[in-house]
Amino acid sequence: MCALRRMCALRAMGEAHTFREAAHCDRREHTLTNEVSITFVISLTFCVCVASTVFNVEKKNGWWRNMLFMCALAAGQGLMYWLGALLGGTFMYKFAGFAKVIVLIFCFMIAFRMIIDTLKIKSGKNLFLIDKPKQLIFLSIALGINALIAGMIASEAFLPLFGKITPLYIIGISLIWGLIGIGTKFTQTKLLVNSLLNIVAALTILATGIVALL
Repeated sequence: MCALRRMCALRAMGEAHTFREAAHCDRREHTLTNEVSITFVISLTFCVCVASTVFNVEKKNGWWRNMLFMCALAAGQGLMYWLGALLGGTFMYKFAGFAKVIVLIFCFMIAFRMIIDTLKIKSGKNLFLIDKPKQLIFLSIALGINALIAGMIASEAFLPLFGKITPLYIIGISLIWGLIGIGTKFTQTKLLVNSLLNIVAALTILATGIVALL
């Protein structure tokens, strides 16, 4: 009888140990996923920093106008991601069996667009002074194309990032990038640094797709 109790006790201890190991692995996997997700969002929203760089060129309009423009661009990023999620939800489920490959393809699309934009950043060709609300809307849409693409793979089968609250993360980090863009002086050196950082961001997006494939 005592031997049977000891066997039951040892089995219970083994099961508890296994459960703790599984829980630890789950927490570790969750942490790594969060790290990948936040890095992805930081890279995805770097375009707001680039666009906000030009806002501090015109001092006559005041800081409040620059802040308003920057907030509009940040909100546009979150809105475009949300619209992409709605669009992707209508048909992307049909490709769930190829989820890893789809994520890699979409990440490559985003990274490719960012690399193409790098030369424009260096030359300053993608920086526009805004005089009318219509121009701000067009700029927000143009900057949000990558967020729209990312939103299309926002379902659980693909790259959900932070789930339904992902647009809030995107807006929040976009605001930080915007403040950095407005707060630093407009120079040729800054354009060069922005172009280099944009390359790093593009490679980071691509690396996320590769990680998802593994």
